[in-house]
Amino acid sequence: MLVCLSSGATAADPTPLRVPDTSSPRATLQGFIQTTDDLYSRWADLLTSYWDAGDLYPTLNQRKLQADILGRVPNAVHPLNMSEVPPVELGIVGAERAVQLREILDRIGLPPMQDVPDAAAMAKQSAKRWRLPDTEIDFALVQEGPRAGEYLVSPETVERLPEFYQRVKDLPYKEGPARRVYDAHHRFSPNSNRTIYDILSGSPLGLSYFIPLRWVLNWPDWSRALIGGATVWQWIGVGIGGFIAGLLILFSRRLASRLAQGNEDKPSHRWHTLPLPVGILIVAAVLTPVLCTIIRIGGTPRIAITVLETVVIYLTSAWLALVSCALVGEMIVGTEHLAIRSLDGQLIRLGSRLFGAMIAVGCLIKGADQLGFPAYSVLAGLGVGGLAVALAAKDSLANLLGSMLIMFEKPFRVGHYIRLSGTEGTVEDVGFRSTRIRTQDNSLISIPNDSVINTTVENLSLRPKRRQHFTVGVTYDTKLATLEAFVEGIRKVILERDLTDKDNIQVSFNSLADSSLDILVIFHLLVTDYPSELKGRHEVLVQIMDLAERMGVAFAFPTRTLLIEGSAGAGAKDHSGTGHSARPLISKPVAPSFAFVKAGPAVP
Repeated sequence: MLVCLSSGATAADPTPLRVPDTSSPRATLQGFIQTTDDLYSRWADLLTSYWDAGDLYPTLNQRKLQADILGRVPNAVHPLNMSEVPPVELGIVGAERAVQLREILDRIGLPPMQDVPDAAAMAKQSAKRWRLPDTEIDFALVQEGPRAGEYLVSPETVERLPEFYQRVKDLPYKEGPARRVYDAHHRFSPNSNRTIYDILSGSPLGLSYFIPLRWVLNWPDWSRALIGGATVWQWIGVGIGGFIAGLLILFSRRLASRLAQGNEDKPSHRWHTLPLPVGILIVAAVLTPVLCTIIRIGGTPRIAITVLETVVIYLTSAWLALVSCALVGEMIVGTEHLAIRSLDGQLIRLGSRLFGAMIAVGCLIKGADQLGFPAYSVLAGLGVGGLAVALAAKDSLANLLGSMLIMFEKPFRVGHYIRLSGTEGTVEDVGFRSTRIRTQDNSLISIPNDSVINTTVENLSLRPKRRQHFTVGVTYDTKLATLEAFVEGIRKVILERDLTDKDNIQVSFNSLADSSLDILVIFHLLVTDYPSELKGRHEVLVQIMDLAERMGVAFAFPTRTLLIEGSAGAGAKDHSGTGHSARPLISKPVAPSFAFVKAGPAVP
């Protein structure tokens, strides 16, 4: 029953927003007594009317009265200073501490209210604290926060109330509403000796919707024996709930395995990553509260279950955020028909994962706050931890930032032919750590993204045209008219090609070389890839060769004449003035060491 003591006021309450006066120790104590007296009186009347009616199940009016009683319970918790209780425990600890405080007061008695200081008396005192006579129960002024100026049961007292209760629990109740509740309940269980707190913490009220309340209130004593802060029947219920939770999680895992079959390598179809976290979240956020509400388990076991439930909910929410955002990113990439490894696809994936990470961090911070860790402390811890991680993994972070810059600036894309750091090749993939390039010899090279953004990148695939530069050498016996006609013929060959730039063609007699008359040829091919360039260059060279053959133009190649010094012979002359003569050996051509056209290397 205690787990429901945080219910809101019902519609039957004419003043649902009114709270007890806490302007002084007298007002706080008097308001707490009046509130709990009203609750206990209503509860005693409810139990008496149900017993006298003889029905198995409570009537509709009796259930409405029960809801009205629960709706007024927050007023009983109001006088307690719960500022040091973690938010996740407020709904449990607050109600329990209020019942324990009333249990104490019902046994030790109270001083006359005129002896309890009011607001005027406390204003004259320097110490803004009052202690209940012969106890360690303090009422202290709240100095700061949303409840500043109120006299509440101090946080230290709230923490020690279970200890005080254990000291007085064996004392008899004094006459009053609490005694009426005790007597009314023991009409159902005449052999029971449990206190009101024990009755509430082990109440089977949640089962009354399925099992007649008259039966469950008269269960055998062994089932109501306390073990570790909960009764035997409650531990049985916890075991049943754990079994059901295990089945649901197992079902989620089996469903994930079934969905994963055949889809492991399809990023946009990774629905198998969702069932398990969803199943765990359903168990923690839905099944656990429902079972605890039915079982009505309280005390330390319920606090432990609630803390575990909170940890699982927020951790699973963070996990689900990471998985869901990554899956959404893959779906967007698939919807937009982007290439699996394209930069746009990588950018969408990175953005979705970063967004999921932000949501996950938010879930963790909120969960830590619910467990009692201040948000600013968690943020500071994350900041210090993040700095340590950044220092330890600075190279990895530099590569990650490099990949982000590549994705935003797009100096190249997957499939482009680039040159960087002395490496040429086709970009196959841009990952979060490195860029992979396939070279001409079919080697795969991985270059860290940090190095990519810090070096000069030449994107050869983005050139709209490719420059061709070579020299055609013809022999010296070529007539001038033939030479000029040959030059014009080469220009015509280039003009007639479909893939040449007609606005920038340079063909001219350029040089009197040692062994040839050189014709300089410069033009541009309107192609963007290396294979197309090779094909266009090949066709132009073949047509130039065919033109030379039709015009009778011979291509030149290097020659040299060897002179041998020896004794003077007939007809030999001494040109050197040394008395010796030199006679030429036969002048013969030397085999060329290169092709008939002296062409510069093509730039891919």
